[in-house]
Amino acid sequence: MRKSKVLSFVLVAALAVTAIPINAFGTVNDEKNKLSDLQNQKQQAQDENNKLQKSKSDAQEYIQSVDKKLTNLATEMYKTNQKLSKTEDKISKTQKELNNAQVSINEQYEDMKLRIKYMYENGDTQMIDLIFNSKSITDFLNKAEYITELSQYDRDMLNKMKKTKEKIASAKSTLVTEKKNLQTIQAQQKSDQTKLTNLSESKQQELKNYEDLIAHNEATSDELEAEISAQEKRVASVEEQSKNQAAAEQANKAAAEKARREAAAKKQQAASSNSSTSNTSSNTGSNTTDTSNSGNSGSSGTVSGGGFTWPLPGHTTISSGYGYRGSEFHKGIDIPASAGTTIVAAGSGTVEWANYSTTAGNWIGINHGNGVYSVYMHMSALLVSAGTKVSAGQSIGLVGNTGASQGNHLHFAVRKNGAYVNPWDYLK
Repeated sequence: MRKSKVLSFVLVAALAVTAIPINAFGTVNDEKNKLSDLQNQKQQAQDENNKLQKSKSDAQEYIQSVDKKLTNLATEMYKTNQKLSKTEDKISKTQKELNNAQVSINEQYEDMKLRIKYMYENGDTQMIDLIFNSKSITDFLNKAEYITELSQYDRDMLNKMKKTKEKIASAKSTLVTEKKNLQTIQAQQKSDQTKLTNLSESKQQELKNYEDLIAHNEATSDELEAEISAQEKRVASVEEQSKNQAAAEQANKAAAEKARREAAAKKQQAASSNSSTSNTSSNTGSNTTDTSNSGNSGSSGTVSGGGFTWPLPGHTTISSGYGYRGSEFHKGIDIPASAGTTIVAAGSGTVEWANYSTTAGNWIGINHGNGVYSVYMHMSALLVSAGTKVSAGQSIGLVGNTGASQGNHLHFAVRKNGAYVNPWDYLK
């Protein structure tokens, strides 16, 4: 009976050991491999993001270089237009002078014709009158010389006026040639401006594509990061289970060993008891007890986030107002106009800044006092510099499409004490 109980205990302990999953460590390796794959994917996404950021940076630098060229070109176009306007004024004035010279020539010619006609028709009578009305031969010669000089004067004046007319006509011809040259330059500048604008818009779209790709890539990276975090937890959990299984296996082995030893001890004790009984039967009075193997041993494991004037005269259409545009808050108003349209100061003040910004392009800020600033963005050219005192209505820049802009327009805004406010509260 005792032998049966001991064997049953040993069998149960052995079954407990064999019940532990033998592939626990294999599962840990599988989960670690999954974690390694996710980390490799994240590194690839990071490498791709670095490439996209480099491409975006290159696109931004290119846009800035195009904006700079557009700014210089717009300034030159403005100067060419000014020269053309002055040349046209000179041509107009020269034409008037030419007309006046022609009138003078015509008048002089008519007077001369009358005098010649009179002298021709009254030649003999005039000579007789000179003889009888002269007080002396000297007087006669003087009068005859006077008539001759008068005729010579007419001829000289006519020649002089003709030369003046020719000089004025030559000046006009020079100015007309200059006008044609300026118009040719102006046409070429407009063509260059169109090409540069198209390049800028193309690069702006390319930049937007990079930003979209970067946003998508970052979202993918965030998802991978979340998966990596979850996978790390799974790996830790499987490792913990593996440790628990190993500890349980060790404990069961110890228990089985302990049971085996106890069974062996009990078996030996039983054998000793039988031997004593036999000895008693043969040797009366002798009582010996063997306790040399009466003990047990084993081991266990433990698991342990108004007063401004209109800045773009003649252009009142608003393409985008102040306020929210979807989830984005637009801090000013957009006034579309053709490139090169003159922008004026909304009020008197001092130009606080006039420079280039990657986002605002060529922009100007005017300090009007009391913490109020008017702001003008995306200009093709700046006509004033920082520190310049300007008055309301004074030309300060030209409409353009520089910076983060889509199409030629003026972005007009107002700041009060460092914060953008509704510009309509300040406009007349």
